Amino acid sequence: MSRTESVDVVVVGGGPAGATAGSLLAKAGHTVLILERETFPRYHIGESMVSGMAPLMEELGLVEELDARFRPKSGITLRWGRDPEPWRSDFSAAFSATGSHFTHAWHVTRSEFDELMLDNARKLGAMVHEAAQVTKVLQDETGRVTGVAYTQDGETHQVTARFVVDASGQGRLLTRQLTETSWQEDLRNVAVWTYFDSYTPIEDKDDILVEAIQGGGWVWGIPLSETKLSMGYVLPAEMLAEQTRGGRTQRDVFLDCLKDSHVAKKMVDVAALGDLSTTRDWSHVCDTFHGPGWAAVGDAAAFIDPLFSSGVWLGTSGAWLAARALDAALKDEGREEQVLERFDSLYRQLFKDILAYVRFFMDPTRLREEYEERAREIGNMVTQSSRVGFVSMISGVSAVADVVDFDPMSAEEVEGVMQEWDEQAAASQEAGEGDEERSLAQEAHAS
Repeated sequence: MSRTESVDVVVVGGGPAGATAGSLLAKAGHTVLILERETFPRYHIGESMVSGMAPLMEELGLVEELDARFRPKSGITLRWGRDPEPWRSDFSAAFSATGSHFTHAWHVTRSEFDELMLDNARKLGAMVHEAAQVTKVLQDETGRVTGVAYTQDGETHQVTARFVVDASGQGRLLTRQLTETSWQEDLRNVAVWTYFDSYTPIEDKDDILVEAIQGGGWVWGIPLSETKLSMGYVLPAEMLAEQTRGGRTQRDVFLDCLKDSHVAKKMVDVAALGDLSTTRDWSHVCDTFHGPGWAAVGDAAAFIDPLFSSGVWLGTSGAWLAARALDAALKDEGREEQVLERFDSLYRQLFKDILAYVRFFMDPTRLREEYEERAREIGNMVTQSSRVGFVSMISGVSAVADVVDFDPMSAEEVEGVMQEWDEQAAASQEAGEGDEERSLAQEAHAS
């Protein structure tokens, strides 16, 4: 039998970004329904976390559980650039610069990690429906999103809400319909990966390995446990298509990658190579992360090449920002556009900073010092040290303060937005077009 529900917020998607948004909004006292099309646990790639996630995990009360269940990630070992020798960045260095008590991140089995996140959302008060497929976005006569329709157990249901959060991943359920998406043509990559049941660890055994391959692309090595290693090869989609012509397979391409590597090939026995999986890692960003009645987080909003394992961090950071903004909007309807604009602006800046550095880093011919200096220059680094600035950039630590301290209603941010409006209105007025807009901006500033 079909039913109609009404809640404060509907979250479409129960992955890390959706679970984060749902958890925090429920924790703030709002009624939340998370709709997840699959049944957890379910497999997912993206197993190495960055240390910038630690403050959110603490906010959600999950640090102890993560430490008990998953392998710590203490840093990143790279073979990249003109230096032929592998080099390392220790995550604890960036945390020390901030006075933080965190020292590491985690390598996780995503099926377990995602289930843990979703179960925690339940514990914090969110309602969760699994095997629930959203089929329609509901809108009123003005175009405002007012809820969704979904199917579960063969029945169709409707749920109305003051806000809908699109956390539907690459499916982009709302954003595909409500905004445009820009693709980063230079980052149209494909990932081919597998698992080894035994391996030889690198010197810093808790690190993730990231190694540039001379022929193009890069390889990862993630030590999920003492006996299980995730290893993958990321390369341009055109390169994979070219290399699999004439009867060659993805297996052949993967074996060539290992042959051309210096570190990765020493970790595994190619005779033990099992089945391969593949997915496209096409970096993209939506033109807007919000609209009347909705906000987007995670891959539904933006995705960047997984070079520095930033995917889950970027998605959950965006969800944390969105939860703060939606909490404020639910408490003060008159501030909806204002707080969502601030959420959008900061979330987009995080994306731009990571994207700019990934593009810079994709040139594997630079000196190590060049990568470190460039990272220090991007964003609000926690230190003037190039080396620590590099760790801060790739581990998300440089943005922790912005995310943790984000206040969508702060007077300082209000003043900044109003000043921007004043400047835009003044420019329009000079062009003979802005009398009315200027008046509205001044009224808003006065209020």
